[in-house]
Amino acid sequence: RTGLQKFQDHPLVGEVRGVGLIAAVELVADKAQKTAPEPAGSLGARLNVALGAHGVISRSMVAAVAFCPPLIIKRNEIDDLLGRVGKALETLDAG
Repeated sequence: RTGLQKFQDHPLVGEVRGVGLIAAVELVADKAQKTAPEPAGSLGARLNVALGAHGVISRSMVAAVAFCPPLIIKRNEIDDLLGRVGKALETLDAG
């Protein structure tokens, strides 16, 4: 969750939230207004596809994407996961 906070400044990220290893990244169409993307769920679904293309399994929840890594995950695996999330967000931002 702490690592996901670095994406808080991304133009499509409205909020990063979670408890322990369970976390979600909420997506917005307009960061200043915190408006949800239209149609509902479209941006979350697109990010979920981009994450899958980068080898990350996530769960799209309308305007958010959830992460629930295994409890035995190692620090280097978390860093790898965060790198893949960053690449997926870049892909989404470019498209």
